[in-house]
Amino acid sequence: MFIYSKKYRIQAAISIFFIFMFIFDIPCFAESKKNATEIAGNASATDADYLPSDAPSIKSSAAIVMDIDTGDVLYEKNAHQQLYPAQITKILTCLLALEKGNVNDSITISDSVMSQFDPNTSFVGLEAGETVSLNDLIYGMILSSGDECALSIAEYLGGSTEDFASLMNKKASQLGCMDSNFIDPNGNHYSDHYSSCYDMALIGKAAYQFPEFKKIISSQYYCIPKTNKSKERGLWQDNRLIYVENGKFYYEFSTGGKAGYTDEAEGTLISFAERDGRRLCCVVMKCDPSTDTYLDTIKLYNFCYTKYKLCKPLIEFEINQINADNSTMLADYYNDLNHSLPKYYVNQSYSFYIRSFISDNDIEKKVELFDKAVDNKVGKIQFIYEGQILGEADINIDMPYVNASSTDSIKTKQKSPEKESKILLYTKRIIVVLLILIILVLTTLVVLKIRKILQIKETKKNIKYFPISKDKRKE
Repeated sequence: MFIYSKKYRIQAAISIFFIFMFIFDIPCFAESKKNATEIAGNASATDADYLPSDAPSIKSSAAIVMDIDTGDVLYEKNAHQQLYPAQITKILTCLLALEKGNVNDSITISDSVMSQFDPNTSFVGLEAGETVSLNDLIYGMILSSGDECALSIAEYLGGSTEDFASLMNKKASQLGCMDSNFIDPNGNHYSDHYSSCYDMALIGKAAYQFPEFKKIISSQYYCIPKTNKSKERGLWQDNRLIYVENGKFYYEFSTGGKAGYTDEAEGTLISFAERDGRRLCCVVMKCDPSTDTYLDTIKLYNFCYTKYKLCKPLIEFEINQINADNSTMLADYYNDLNHSLPKYYVNQSYSFYIRSFISDNDIEKKVELFDKAVDNKVGKIQFIYEGQILGEADINIDMPYVNASSTDSIKTKQKSPEKESKILLYTKRIIVVLLILIILVLTTLVVLKIRKILQIKETKKNIKYFPISKDKRKE
């Protein structure tokens, strides 16, 4: 029987112990000390829904400048207008290749890819049966806009151009794109292949998080090594912003980009720049591909870098002392309690863009406290300049342990299980320990008694009775 086993007796005792621990809601381990609330970044976009009076005049039909780190929109012109993106589509193809592929994988160019390839478009010169790395295909697609490179990447990742287009649209949707529909990995003209400056900026922002992407778009030259069907191939980037020799089309803070063109799309350009610790993405669409794409981009970068600055209003802001007279939640909390004051927290890295001429000291901080806390949020701070709300940040609270005093107002309140006194807690633990000891003692006594009874019973079976029966003696 299992009751004879010492192993099972111990397990039974442990089980009973944890049952009582559960019943009395006693923690088995010490609780970890609560730290200050960790608050995620909450920089709000200051979407420019009008053109500032000092904004530069550009010829592009649509344009946008977006901060890569915060998502703030510093400039926009028809940013959500659906237009043909042309070859800047390949930025999305590159993003998927870096996200889902292995740049060291070897890929053989298939007959299917070459049958889709239009030799009248841009190409690198790959052949069916030629083996290259995914890294070579990405460089060929971005620097020289090789269509066969993009089609090979699509087949490698999606199995077919159609299935890869589904991956493109799914990824775009995940990034928040709402103005786009992609048909192929290249951006060649289809009436239902379209996007917007805003969506392409979101895609560029996501791609720029990959160090490999930054390396690719900033490269002026790349050499595809010798293959089984070709000698080395040298590739030069077709984005004119990064070449100092290009004079007025050169932008010293540019870190690269991708240009595009079709007759229907006209010129398109997505580019990236870094200056004074700020990283921006600019997209222009539907303009002259040889001049205005670059000139408009440079104008917009110069405007956004000189006319806007990043404001961090909470860097040295102290919020532990807040006037809570207008908050019934805090008034009720403070009423007749013996406690330490709660600690408030804000995200000190919170930021938003403002015009350069605005002094940080001229921005009003308006504190609003809620009637009750929601997910540790007890209020917000609004940042206001000349009546316009520039942004707002949450006020979070770390509630201290509270001991209620014996006032009438406290007595009428329902007692929370979380505020039980330590004396009651230790009393419960002592009771549980005593109960466990009693149970163990009783269990041991019962086991010993049963064992003794069973041993006597077993012994009687084996005993030979004496003297011999009367009938046997008569014989």
